[in-house]
Amino acid sequence: MSTKEKIMEAATKLFAEKGYLGMTMKEIANEVGIKPPSVYAFFDGKEDIFLAIYREALDGHLSTVESQFKSKPSAKSQLYSILKSAVDFQFQEELKTKILIRLMAFPPDFLKEDIAERFSFLEQNEYEIIYAIFDHGIENDEIKEADSHVLALSFQCLMDGLFWQMQRHTEEEVYKRLDMMFHQFWNGISKEV
Repeated sequence: MSTKEKIMEAATKLFAEKGYLGMTMKEIANEVGIKPPSVYAFFDGKEDIFLAIYREALDGHLSTVESQFKSKPSAKSQLYSILKSAVDFQFQEELKTKILIRLMAFPPDFLKEDIAERFSFLEQNEYEIIYAIFDHGIENDEIKEADSHVLALSFQCLMDGLFWQMQRHTEEEVYKRLDMMFHQFWNGISKEV
């Protein structure tokens, strides 16, 4: 792992534990085992590190959604894979998930505009992928005739609900709920008998 990656890993841990205002560049350097000025060889400051971490977390989520869109043959398998891989990603990137939660609930003033723009960008790109899946599923007679816009927004709400369920339940329970929620949703829209 490179020094830059170690800095980002240490900063991720500290940001998740203490929040943006609660930690310092010195603490990041100490966590990595380098002198504080060495951090500035890779980042302009705490703000720059924080931006890199949260952008990486959002990009990772979007990449996960995109990869499932391209890899599955049916709308049902694509939609289920999007939910499951998003949950997998959030559990694997637990510290980054904590940072995203902090950002959604308590965005630092200097980041409010950037966060709003990036979350909007993520949501719009995610929406377009999900919309295309529903549109294709309707065309292929997998899904009942419906408004793809409404279906895509409903699915995003399902994803958001599952995300918040992850904050309150064990991993095992979340996967059980994912299966129950998805199958209930799918049974409501599917043309399968």
